[in-house]
Formats: sequence, C-alpha cells, structure tokens
Amino acid sequence: MTPANKNYLGVGLIGLAIIAFWIFVMPAWNRTSMLNDAITERGDLLSSREEILRKVDDLNKQYQERSSDVSRISSVVPNAKSAAELISTVETITQQTGLQLIEVTMGESGNQEQELQTVFIELGLVGSYPSLTAFLDLIEKNLRLIDVFELSASQASIPGQQIVLNFRIKANAYYLKVGP
Repeated sequence: MTPANKNYLGVGLIGLAIIAFWIFVMPAWNRTSMLNDAITERGDLLSSREEILRKVDDLNKQYQERSSDVSRISSVVPNAKSAAELISTVETITQQTGLQLIEVTMGESGNQEQELQTVFIELGLVGSYPSLTAFLDLIEKNLRLIDVFELSASQASIPGQQIVLNFRIKANAYYLKVGP
C-alpha cells in the first residue's frame, strides 16, 4: 500500500467513524439527556406530592387532636335551625327553675346572607323573681348559645295567692348556615 492510499484509507475510516458516531451515538446521547431531564422533573413532582401528603397527614392529626373542640363548637352553634331542640331546651330549663312557660314565639331575624344565622325567640313566663334569676343563670350556662337582649316583668294580680310575676324574655339563638 502506498503512503497516499494509507492517507486516503485513514481519512475514509475517520469519516466513517464520524458518520457512525453521528448516526448511532448522538441520538442515544440526546435520548439519554432527555430521559435524565424527565427523571429530574418526575423526582421534583414526587417530592412535592410527598410534601403535600405530609401536610395532609399533619392537618389530619391536628383535626383529630381538636375533634373535641370541633364537637363542642358545633354544640354551641349547631348546623341546623332545630326549633324543636331549642324549645325542648327552654322547656327543660323552665321546669328546673319552677317557672311556667305560657308562650313561645319564634322567627327568623338578621341578615340571612351571613354564615351565622339567628333565630328570634320570645318567651312568656310566669313565676317568682328567684326562679327568673335561676332561669337566666341556666340559660347562661347552657351549652347552646342564647343571647337574651330584652326582659320585661309585670305583676300578675291573683287574689289570695303570693305575688306572681309575668315575664317576657326576648332572645336570639344562633346556628350556622349550611350550603349555598
């Protein structure tokens, strides 16, 4: 082989090596680079989801720790109007204090677009002053939130009996608005 042929053969082999590199190795190199980028992106996505799950678990633990507080708050301000429960509560308190419940009037009051809704209650009661103070004390200590805002008293005239008073109590009870 002559030196010129050796040079042509060397240049041809180098050219073939460059073409083979360009055809076979470069696409594999590009594919590997794209796969590495995809793996990095998926790893970031996985770590963010793991962090979100960790936060959800932490919130669930906090909710479980405070579930007694949540149930206590829902007892104070229930999710429904529950007029029967409210009347039952008032009737039980009047029986405990010795007052007679002679009239109950209920109605909606306040802005009905707010989340915290109010129910207006007007009570007609008959009894003594100590019974009234005991009644107000039990209303104050009651689990359900009841806001007494007006109280009026008048003397009932019943001949031959002890002094009996007529009471009118106006109050608001609260509940949460559920839904839209």
